[in-house]
Amino acid sequence: MADLLGDGNVKVTFVLAVANVSLPTATELNGGTDLQTVITKEGLDIKPDQASVDNTALASTSETEDAGTTKYEITLTWKRQQATVDDIGYTTLVPGTLGYLCVRRNKAHDSSWAADDEAEVYPVRCGARMRQAPKLNEPQTVDQKLFNHTQADTEATVAA
Repeated sequence: MADLLGDGNVKVTFVLAVANVSLPTATELNGGTDLQTVITKEGLDIKPDQASVDNTALASTSETEDAGTTKYEITLTWKRQQATVDDIGYTTLVPGTLGYLCVRRNKAHDSSWAADDEAEVYPVRCGARMRQAPKLNEPQTVDQKLFNHTQADTEATVAA
């Protein structure tokens, strides 16, 4: 049995328009900006947080709960680039910009989006750029929250 590795197998694309978050098209996704080459190796931080709903009745003899709504906290850590043309984190993730953070796992990052790819699609608004303290022998980095403002689909399938 072999483990499924993430090395080089995560694609992260920022797209300005997606008509259907459950069925984004390959054309929509391939028209976006790929960010995985500037995101640090641990810089894709998507944390789901599911609320609980207390469903304990007056007649209950123990506390019970059920699954409530899910919220996604998204933070990207990306590296500044020396040439403006290459500084895609800075030029793409402008604070206040609305778009879609689209993630594909388990397929080489440099292959184009294709029909039937599994995708995570998060409608987001870009938050403020939080420049990190400079460190000797490390690239300059920025932490940036992306606010998931409407229903995401973490089990989307790419349409042709």
